[in-house]
Amino acid sequence: MGDNMLIGVAIRKNDIDYFVHQSYLLMLQKAGLDYDFITINTPLTYFDGFLIPGGYDLDSKYYNQKNYACYNVDEEMDLLDQKIILYAIKNKKPLLGICRGIQSLNVFLGGTLKQNILHHNNENHFIYYKNKYQLVNSFHHQSIDKLACDLEIIAKSIDDEIEIVKHKYLNIYGVQFHPELINFDIRDFFSEP
Repeated sequence: MGDNMLIGVAIRKNDIDYFVHQSYLLMLQKAGLDYDFITINTPLTYFDGFLIPGGYDLDSKYYNQKNYACYNVDEEMDLLDQKIILYAIKNKKPLLGICRGIQSLNVFLGGTLKQNILHHNNENHFIYYKNKYQLVNSFHHQSIDKLACDLEIIAKSIDDEIEIVKHKYLNIYGVQFHPELINFDIRDFFSEP
C-alpha cells in the first residue's frame, strides 16, 4: 500500500443533499489512506483506488428484474457506481464496495440480486472468514443471488448469504456488512497487486 494512496469515495444522495458518512472517512484515515469525493462528473484519473459505500437500492432493471422491493432508487447513484467499477476494472485499480457497493459490483459485472431477504436488516450475524467465525453487522435487505462470473466468494454468513467477494484477477473486493462500524482491517483490500 503506497504511503500517499488517494482513494476516491463515491458520494451518496438523499432527498435533499449529497453526503458521505463520516464513518467511512474515519475508516480510511485509520488505514492510512487519503481520500477525496467522487460525483458523476469527477474525473477518475486522479485516484489510486476507490470506495463505493452503502446507500439506497440499485434499480432492478440492471439485472433484468421487475422492481418489487427496490426502494429509493436513484439513477445518478447507479450510474456513478457503474462508472467507478468499469474504470477500476479497465485500469486495474483497487476498489472496495461496501453493502450497496458489493451489490453494485456484482450487478455491473453481470450478476443478480435477491430483492428482499429476511434476517439481515439490523441483525448482527457470523461470517466464516480467514479460518474463523467473525461477528459482523448487517443493515441490508438485499443480497447477491447469481454471482458475476469474474467474482469469487471469500466469505458467507452462517445462513449462506454471500458476505465478501473478490474479483478473480484484480484487487477488487466487495463486503456486504459495514467494516467502518466494527474493528475490521481494510488495508488488505487496498494493497497494491
